[in-house]
Amino acid sequence: MNNKRISTQSGSILSYFREKDRDRFAYQEAFTALPDSKEGAVRELLSDMTRRGLLLRLRKGMYQIIPFEQDSATYLPDWHLAATGIVKGIDYYIGYYSALQIHNLITQPSLKEQVVVSKQLRPSTLALKDVAFQFIYHNPTHFFGAKKTWIDNFHQVLCSDLEKTLVDCLFKPNYAGGIVEVAKALYTAKQQLQFDKLLTYVQRFQSQAVGKRLGFLLELLGIGTPIIDALQKTKTASYVRLDTELPKSGPMISRWSIQQNLDTETIKSAIYT
Repeated sequence: MNNKRISTQSGSILSYFREKDRDRFAYQEAFTALPDSKEGAVRELLSDMTRRGLLLRLRKGMYQIIPFEQDSATYLPDWHLAATGIVKGIDYYIGYYSALQIHNLITQPSLKEQVVVSKQLRPSTLALKDVAFQFIYHNPTHFFGAKKTWIDNFHQVLCSDLEKTLVDCLFKPNYAGGIVEVAKALYTAKQQLQFDKLLTYVQRFQSQAVGKRLGFLLELLGIGTPIIDALQKTKTASYVRLDTELPKSGPMISRWSIQQNLDTETIKSAIYT
């Protein structure tokens, strides 16, 4: 554990944000806590507080206050909360497999935090305390469907809603653990889903691959819904792979213009067993 000696100026910063019930802040906000200090002094103070384990630098210009009782060598706030600090100032939402986790739709633990962003970030993956934060760019057509969602009794984060989470995962199954994980999530959520909303999202998203994979899985899993007919009416003849991580092989399913590169038994056995 670092030397957590708190100087007068360090205490002023910590007290200032504690009184505002804030546990993270931007570099420029530190000047409001120390209005009489020069920029160089504040910059050096924040660096010193980081070295001594009072602050965690989330990214350039963004700091997380480390609780005094926590070991600064290992401390990392909840991944979803840390993500909100990392992308502060950018339109974002928690998405893909991380969103499936928030919606209680995964069976395997998440190994990274996935954040959908409205502008491309470089690098697209950031490591923080051995946790990977992946930033996935969505263009304006694909960037919608997020809302504040509770992750515990005290905190909310901006996360794709249930229907948009499934649309995103159908678009890029490789970001959601593969099509089997997406199929399991779809089947598990079938009673919660608003199918009219799901169809609206598919249409707004403007991706043939999403509609084809969704229609195929709905029928394969025996999930009866009128939106199947609507999906059929908008389907084109060009084929897409069912699972983007697997090679172009397997039967061509003309009803959904799907190349089924993962056998039915594998998908169903993962859900029903």
